[in-house]
Amino acid sequence: MNYALGNVLLRRPEPGDLDALYAFKNDPEVAAMLVGFTTGYALQDLREWIEAHRKRSNEVIWTIARAEDNACLGHAGLYDVDQRVRSAELGILIGPPAWGQGIGKKCVAFLLDYGFGELNLNRVWLSVLATNERALRLYQSMGFRQEGVLRQAQFKRDRFIDVIIMSMLRDERAGAAAHPQG
Repeated sequence: MNYALGNVLLRRPEPGDLDALYAFKNDPEVAAMLVGFTTGYALQDLREWIEAHRKRSNEVIWTIARAEDNACLGHAGLYDVDQRVRSAELGILIGPPAWGQGIGKKCVAFLLDYGFGELNLNRVWLSVLATNERALRLYQSMGFRQEGVLRQAQFKRDRFIDVIIMSMLRDERAGAAAHPQG
């Protein structure tokens, strides 16, 4: 199912997204901001990645596409959905052409609403590099709370970087939605 969020569309990943995702996932500037990402992805690896994520039953993933021409801008999803404890991990990647346009905020808000509403989750969590100040500001402004720090858990650009674990609970989302910040 597709979801329109103003100037962007969330839709299922398609083989046509391969070239854009290949460029984003191999961009050193993008990889430097994301937990677990490096560069050096092969086209075949990404082709298999798209197909694998389309089939997984414990996650929901969408391509973030520009509404006017369906061009791939990145991807977003809820991963490791665990219905026993009603929890999932939020992940998002937006390519440089779409940075600074408020797309991340729209997508994160949608993922939270979908997770708490459609999937009946109680907790949505994420991991973010301590050096990714823009993402940290976004998540804090939306009501995520820091749970802890994985000290020097990632190695990027010749140095170790802390990874911050953040989460939001269902009742916190309801409160944040009633009292939006920024």
